[in-house]
Amino acid sequence: MEHDDKPSILSNVNKLEKKVKELEKEKENIQCSCDHNDGFDLNFDENKSIKKYCSICKRELGYASIQEQEDFLKPKGI
Repeated sequence: MEHDDKPSILSNVNKLEKKVKELEKEKENIQCSCDHNDGFDLNFDENKSIKKYCSICKRELGYASIQEQEDFLKPKGI
């Protein structure tokens, strides 16, 4: 019985992967329409680097400067 479920599992995974690609493309189109002029947020990327992200569309804008990194890492309230 388990063997019969494998094609169904593969089919579901394939459908999800296709949907993820479609959503990523839609996200990219939305981000391309943003002018990124309303400021940025700082956050860690998947490699633990501190990067700038548009505060409106969350598109990666580049690495934070040394000063921005220092300010970001300071304890709050100081």
